[in-house]
Amino acid sequence: MQWSKEDIVSYYKRNEFGYSLYGRNMHYGFWDSSTKTLRQATEKFNEVLTHTAHITNKDLVLDAGCGVGGASTYLAKTIGCHVTGITICPRQIPVAYANAKKDGVAHLAEFYEMDYEKTAFKKGSFDVVWGLESICYAKNKGDFIREAFRLLKKGGRLIVADGFASKPDYAGRERIMMDKWLNGWFVNYLETPEGFARLAKEAGFNTTSYRNVTDSVIRTSRIMYYVSWFFFIFHFIDKIVPLKGYPTDAIFHQYHAMKKRLWEYGIFYAEK
Repeated sequence: MQWSKEDIVSYYKRNEFGYSLYGRNMHYGFWDSSTKTLRQATEKFNEVLTHTAHITNKDLVLDAGCGVGGASTYLAKTIGCHVTGITICPRQIPVAYANAKKDGVAHLAEFYEMDYEKTAFKKGSFDVVWGLESICYAKNKGDFIREAFRLLKKGGRLIVADGFASKPDYAGRERIMMDKWLNGWFVNYLETPEGFARLAKEAGFNTTSYRNVTDSVIRTSRIMYYVSWFFFIFHFIDKIVPLKGYPTDAIFHQYHAMKKRLWEYGIFYAEK
């Protein structure tokens, strides 16, 4: 199913309560021996991607799909680089600015309402394009990758952490399970790692790499699954009287689909 920009904006508006659980980093966490809580794990993912993309304080970073500025403020505060965050959700922009001010990095972060598949920035504006659990919403992954290539300087880096399809096509019960969690979160579709790498090569990227980190994030998937049981009553009420659109089906099926390895969580890296 193809979800429109308006659909996705509406979904995020209805589910802003998720930030009360995750904090400003509303994404899967990266679990290792240093992480004990979900919020620690989500911030750890920022750290892992920062090291993978070799980000320094001299870099200009585009946070594509920045949400309320979790990764943007992390990069500005921890690395000292300048970050530009873009989102299609206008309600997230003032919150992102407030988070940047709270962290004392308002001079290093700016936020705009903009579509990462077609931005208003000039060619070669950034050293790094960063997409943390946002590129899954792209209607066309190729359009995003081509725009990222255009925006990057020579030698620039693209870093994407997101869900990837474990196979090109699904059928039967596998298709039903995948559809329930993708549609529940208004995700258009997942590309395979091989397909993503092919699109990057076609766009002009010279170097690409992919790391499957499913085993490091599945704990978050499991936590969401167990928490979802507490929301089942709201899920059924919501079917009759729309409240916030609790995505219980999505949370439930994303875990079982991950356990069955129908999809995986990966880190994709490319250099221009």
